[in-house]
Formats: sequence, structure tokens, C-alpha cells
Amino acid sequence: MDANKDRIRCREVQTVEDDTVLTLTGDSISSSHHQFGFGVGPGCPMTSSDNRGMPGNNGVYSYGRRYFDMDGSIVDYDNYARTGYGTGDIIFGRAGPDACGNGWGRVASPLGLATARIAKAKADGHNAYHATTGGVNNTNWTTVLTRLGMCRGLEFAAEALDPYGVFRFEWAAVGGKQGIVTNGGGCNFWLDLPVGEDYYINIGVPRYDGPAQYAGITADATTIVNSLLGAGADKVVWMLYYDITPANLDVGQYGWAKLKSLLPTGLQSYLPSVPVSTLQPLIDPLWVGTVRGVISDLNWAIQLGVPFDPAVRVAFPPPITPGDIQVTAEGGSPHPSPSGQDKLANTLAGVLSGM
Repeated sequence: MDANKDRIRCREVQTVEDDTVLTLTGDSISSSHHQFGFGVGPGCPMTSSDNRGMPGNNGVYSYGRRYFDMDGSIVDYDNYARTGYGTGDIIFGRAGPDACGNGWGRVASPLGLATARIAKAKADGHNAYHATTGGVNNTNWTTVLTRLGMCRGLEFAAEALDPYGVFRFEWAAVGGKQGIVTNGGGCNFWLDLPVGEDYYINIGVPRYDGPAQYAGITADATTIVNSLLGAGADKVVWMLYYDITPANLDVGQYGWAKLKSLLPTGLQSYLPSVPVSTLQPLIDPLWVGTVRGVISDLNWAIQLGVPFDPAVRVAFPPPITPGDIQVTAEGGSPHPSPSGQDKLANTLAGVLSGM
């Protein structure tokens, strides 16, 4: 059975009437993306995986596995979420690779596998619970955040990592640094060499396209939930997105790693021999209000699409502290740390027990 390729944990069935099958769909929050180092470049280097061997998708690290450990009645936990997937990918699958370069490689879409597993669970006399995230990757928000993180790392490098005083940095955006989050723009970094031509690096930050995508997110949320209910799901929980503004980024280690990947070998001598670990906010204080507005609008688009049904709930996110978010980049921050995943698992448990 193809669905078993995404089985993460299982227990021996004891009492049929009390046993439950848990399925997950969604994006990198559910999948989940755990970056343990400062690898840069394609393929998500220094990013963990489970026994399926797909970096960026670690179902053991996910809140789904943590909830499995909390609830002894769960006999099967299957995770069909993938990093970078939007709601359309959940419904239809994806022909190309996920955000870390992994092909889908399944006979049906994530939603197709989840509904089939739910239907089988009900036929076998089990309860069927489902949790999902989704919507952020319908927009270009992940790209915006990744590019902003790059700029933050280069900004710090120009200020603190340069032993020779030849690094320069500037923000380039309408409205300056404060306006870059949703308006787009970029940043410029250059090596002002005393002899020879300067070396330039430009990082472009696209304009945020969320408002154009919200109607599609709403419609897809309706389709996803109705399909799960139609398959017989007893409880469906849509996990909303948490506030990422407490996130920290180790700009010292990241800026060093990023510059080392961008500078020609002959110019890497302008970097310190080892990185300087320094935590700073991923979201500059100038951007906090704008970023919270983006997350609120995205969650509202999801809520508008989730049908009103006794078997369905949206899970409002728990309070998040800096320690609940990874500090790595390019794919770590603002994904949950272990304590963040624990908080999501506890939130899921609370919603499910209240249904």
C-alpha cells in the first residue's frame, strides 16, 4: 500500500473501538523542516530527515509524532506533508520536487492518500483524526523571508565580520529598509578593494504577493476539509500560523557561511577564519507590525475557507518565544525548534480533546 511509505509511527492494535489513525498533510511546519547547521545552497544541506531519507521532511521531529507519543490510542501516524507545498499541492500533488529537491513519488496526491487512509481506518473500525497546515506556500512569503534573512546576514557581516574594513552594505527599497517587507526591493553588499575592481553582491527581495492568493487559499481550504470529512474523518484540525516575530537568527554564523559560498576563493581571506556566533532578531524591529499583519491576513484567509462543522476546528497558535524557533538559515528560522514543536503538539492535543 503506497500510503504506508509515509507511515512514521505505529502501535499494535489492542481495542478496535478505542484506536485512532492520525494523518497529516501540509507544508514544512507539519512535514517538518529541521535545519541543524548553516548549510547554504540547493538541496537543503544540514537539514534532517527521517527514515524516508528526504531532507526537509522529518516526520519524527514533527508535532505529529509528538502528539502520537502523548496519545496512546493512536495506532498509526502517517505524514503526507512536504516542505514547500501549498494548498494546491496538497489537493493535486506536485509534478516537480519539493522545496528541498525531493520528488513526490507517490501514486496519489497528499489529500488522495490521506482520504484513502481515513476511509480504510473507518472500514477497519478505527477513529480517524487529521491535522494540516497550508497556505503560506501559495504565496511567495517563504522567498521573501529567505531573502530578508540573507540581507540580515550580509548586513551583520559588513558591520562585524570584516577584519579589514572593506565590506559595505545598503538596503535598496521603496520606503527604505522599513518598506521592503511587502513592497520588495533588495540589498547590496560589496567588497571595496583597495586595489582592483570592487566585488558586488545583490540580493533581490520580491514584492509580497499574498493578497492576490488569498481567495485561492480560502477555496482550497474548503475543498481539503470537505474531502477529509467525505472520507469519514472524525476530527479535522487546521493548524494556523504562529507569530514569527520572536525569531532569532544567528547572523554571525549565517553571514559567514553565506559570504563564504558567494565570494571567490581568492576573496575569502577577508573573512575571519571562524564564524562569530551572534543572535539577532530575524524580523527587524522596523518590520514587526507588517509581519504580524501578513500572518493575520493569511490566517484569516484560511479561516474563511474552513467549513463550519462539529468535526472541524481551527487551532489558534500558542504563544511563541525565541527559544521555540530555530536560529539557522536558509531554511531553519522561523521553523519551530523542538520546544516549538512540543507547543504545537500540545495545542493539537487540546483542540482534539475539546471536540
